[in-house]
Amino acid sequence: MMTIPSRPEQRTLAILSSLSYRTGELSSYLYEVAQGVSELIGLDWSVVTYCQGDSERILASTIDLGEAANQVYSLHGSLTGTVVKTGAPLVVENASTCKDYGQAPEGYQAYLGVPLRTSSGDVIGTICSFQRQPRCFTENEVKLAELFAERAATAIDNYQLYQQQQQFNEMLEAEVMKRTLELRAAQSELLTANLELEQRVEQRTAELKQAEAKFRAIVENANDIIFAITPDNVFSYVSPNVADVLGFQPSEMEGNLITSFIHPDDIQACIGEIEQLLSTGQKQSGTEYRAPHKQGGWRWLTANIGLTQDTNGQPLIVGVTRDISDRKQAEKALERLAEIGELAAMIVHEVRNPLTTISMGLNTFKKLNLTERFQEYLALALDEADRLQRLLNQILLYSKPQTLQRSQLALDQLITETLDTLKTIPAASEKYLKVDIASEPIQVLADQDKLKQVFINLIINAYEASNTGETVTVKLYTLRNHQACIHIQNQGQPIPTESLPNLTKPFFTTKTAGTGLGLAIVKRIIEAHEGELSIESSATTGTIVQVLLPLTP
Repeated sequence: MMTIPSRPEQRTLAILSSLSYRTGELSSYLYEVAQGVSELIGLDWSVVTYCQGDSERILASTIDLGEAANQVYSLHGSLTGTVVKTGAPLVVENASTCKDYGQAPEGYQAYLGVPLRTSSGDVIGTICSFQRQPRCFTENEVKLAELFAERAATAIDNYQLYQQQQQFNEMLEAEVMKRTLELRAAQSELLTANLELEQRVEQRTAELKQAEAKFRAIVENANDIIFAITPDNVFSYVSPNVADVLGFQPSEMEGNLITSFIHPDDIQACIGEIEQLLSTGQKQSGTEYRAPHKQGGWRWLTANIGLTQDTNGQPLIVGVTRDISDRKQAEKALERLAEIGELAAMIVHEVRNPLTTISMGLNTFKKLNLTERFQEYLALALDEADRLQRLLNQILLYSKPQTLQRSQLALDQLITETLDTLKTIPAASEKYLKVDIASEPIQVLADQDKLKQVFINLIINAYEASNTGETVTVKLYTLRNHQACIHIQNQGQPIPTESLPNLTKPFFTTKTAGTGLGLAIVKRIIEAHEGELSIESSATTGTIVQVLLPLTP
């Protein structure tokens, strides 16, 4: 026989089921936790605190504390301090008669405090509840508070991990961008130096002695290492700045075989380039190899070499080499990001199979004669399973490389067909649509299915952001710079300015039921088409999304 939960148990289940933590929304979630504790136990005031060292901060409170909510409080001599120190729940039935554990806030007598404990066992804060009148607390009430404390601790722990990951991603992205710009600038300098060297070798061969002094003055102040090698692979000259790159003085390298300063695994490739140069006379460029540093370890270098003659008319190999160790590190970081994407795809595949089995099992329960209450529980479980399935699909889509199946595409026709498809969706109900599409055909070379996915996402977003009676505007026209512009505008509430830069970042969302991957996927698809995505929002114009795509040449 099926056991029906009591009304308090039903209310507890309802509150726990309604708790939904989303990345970046910690304050509202913790407020719901505090409110749930106060409601279920029947308390006047509950707070969630975060403790660090000997101080604490209030993260959520069921009553408005004004500026006091932003202050930092000392744990010394407080009830909260006792909970943090012992790591166990604390019950004070009457603070006026029992002052062994600290002072209660003015006007409150009874106190219940439970620690917030992470999965690793660390106490990071408390849930503190107060009652104006003395009262007793049952064991079930303490366990109930501990249940909510577990939810709060998990949310805080996840939020901190998310913040750390965001900071790491931003730092990594900035570092990769910085290194990329430096490498581009270095490449330009190297090409300039190579061109200058080629011109001098070709134009001044007959005046080598006179040119050598000028050449040395230049190379000794250059960022790159300039070197000369005899046909028997011995350094005859190395510029002084080799000390900055490898730690060796030129005198330690000149007169020695080049193989003494090349990684054993790279010697064959380097010697092969020199032999090719000597046999054909053609310049060899972009040879990458590892060279030892005097203090230990290896540095990655790239070299360009050419053939000339010394003062005696004998062949002389001259070259320019540059330190590319930073670029190699950046490339490894990019490879690591690609591996992370592949790992995410593997995890999604592993989760989807058991999730499908769970969904099938839940759907089987539909055939049972369940009470209305359990039908609601079943519907909630199925909705959550469907939501998780959608999230996994979007993570998988985001983690995959954007491979395009391009073809000649009539953009005006595709947008018209997409709008017709979306007319009957619930989000478009009781809202107006204004369409302004250029009369002349607009052709692009694109993947039709992926562009349709982009337009469906953006148009549905516009409908969902609009209120009843408002208008969604869709325009298509061409720009002078040979681009097509798709303009989608709604009159809904403007997006906060601070949120605009984050809209296309993975897992950032302003929707209650959003996954935060829709616009991230849209951006990747548009960029794969060499296009641009821009989002503007204000109280006067509403929200405007523009997609720029290159027209077919």
